[in-house]
Amino acid sequence: MSEYNSLRRDQLDALREIGNIGSGNAATALAQFLNRKIDMEVPQVKILSIGQIPQLLGGPEAKVLGIYLMVLGKITGRFMLLLPETTAIKLLNNLIPGTNATFPLNMDEMQESCMREVGNILAGSFLNALSVLANTPMLCSLPTLACDMVGAILDSVIAEMAAISDDVLMIETSFFDDLENMKIHIFLLPDPQSIGILFEHLGIK
Repeated sequence: MSEYNSLRRDQLDALREIGNIGSGNAATALAQFLNRKIDMEVPQVKILSIGQIPQLLGGPEAKVLGIYLMVLGKITGRFMLLLPETTAIKLLNNLIPGTNATFPLNMDEMQESCMREVGNILAGSFLNALSVLANTPMLCSLPTLACDMVGAILDSVIAEMAAISDDVLMIETSFFDDLENMKIHIFLLPDPQSIGILFEHLGIK
C-alpha cells in the first residue's frame, strides 16, 4: 500500500502502546474536567487510504463537531477530536449549565471557547504523555473548530495529507461514558517522516 507496509509487528505494538498511554492520560484529564468516570476503547493502529477516514464516523454526511490541532516539534502530525453532534450538545449542557444547546448545533462565543478548551486539554494530555515516552517536546497549535458533515470537515485535512502520502497511519480510540452515552473519537495522525524519529526516540530500530 505505502511506506507504512514495512512496519514490523513490534513497531505496530509500540504505536498501540503509545495510543494506550496517551489516550489513558487524556481520558483521565477529561474525567477530572467533567467530574465523572470516563472509559476508553482499546486503541487501534490503522493504515488506510486517507479517503476512508469519513467511513469511520458513519459516512461523509454524518454531522460532527471537529476540533483540529497541528502537532509541532521534532515529531509532527495532526490531532483530531470528532464528536457526534448529540455528544457535543450533551457535553456543552454539562460544562455550561443552563446553556440549553440544541440540535442543530449553533454555538455562541462562550460555547466555542469551552469546546476549544476541551480540545486543548485532551490534545495536551495525550501529547504530554507521548513527550515523556519519547523524551522530546511535543506541542500543539491553537485548535480549529468546525461543526459540519464529517466529509466537509475532513476535506482540508485530507487535502493536506494527500500532499504528503496517499495513505495515513492512524492511532485511533474512543472515549465514552455510560451515564449519558457520550462518545468522543480521538485521532493522532503522525506525518510519515516523523515515524522513524519517533521510533528512534523510543529506542526501537
